[in-house]
Amino acid sequence: MKKVVLAIAFLGMIGSTFAQEAADKKIQAGLVFGAGLNIQQMGTKKLATDGVGSLMTIGANLNYTFNETVGITVGVEFDFESLKFKQGSQGNVYYYYNDNTILNKSEMDSTTSELFMLNTRKQKPIYLTIPTMALFRTKFIGYFRYFGKFGLRNSFLLSNKTYDTGYNYNNDFPMNPAMANKTAGKNDNMEYNKNDMDIFKSSVGLAGGAEWNFTGTTTLVAEIGYYYGFIDVYWDRKDENRSLFNHDAGTFTSSFFNNSVKQSQIQFKVSILF
Repeated sequence: MKKVVLAIAFLGMIGSTFAQEAADKKIQAGLVFGAGLNIQQMGTKKLATDGVGSLMTIGANLNYTFNETVGITVGVEFDFESLKFKQGSQGNVYYYYNDNTILNKSEMDSTTSELFMLNTRKQKPIYLTIPTMALFRTKFIGYFRYFGKFGLRNSFLLSNKTYDTGYNYNNDFPMNPAMANKTAGKNDNMEYNKNDMDIFKSSVGLAGGAEWNFTGTTTLVAEIGYYYGFIDVYWDRKDENRSLFNHDAGTFTSSFFNNSVKQSQIQFKVSILF
């Protein structure tokens, strides 16, 4: 029994030493991996959400501490996202395209472009994200300490691909879809001549989690956070630069519109800090 007590006491002393080494570090840096959900809050009824999207993150974070319990977290992260939409409640949605390029109103030409009726859309943007968050931590309790974060995630669009399902139209009256013959089809890896997504988005959020000092000054960190996006992820473009439109077959007129979405995210992250 004495041996067991001595062993536990010895392990506790080692744990306290490791924890104190980690607690005394002003800077911790390491790799971060994450996964989560994208929740779209629509700003138009012409398109609707088609379930939640996904989020995968890889990057590097740095903690700088002013004292043992207060600091900041910054980093550089790559976010691989998906957003899913479907036709809304205000009629069919169409666009013109040429090869793998979606055309805007000023570019469409019925002699060289094809007409597509959109049923579902998945977009896969990649962002470079810079988190900047205030960090509040407890002191180590054995091998563990707990923390909360509050701040911003600012993201810059690097690329965007669009994957659509719907119907292709091929006849002499592309501006009158009601009179056209259509065939089911997919448009994969589509791009816009002028990107429809904003190059910048920002969200404010809260996160919390635990840090495990498992060896020396190296710690394993797990956290979960919620981030509310307050900037529309799509451009509010002028009419001639819009691509999506509704068509009134009775009056033979088309009404072009922008997609509009504010995005919230639930994110789970794991990082190793040194």
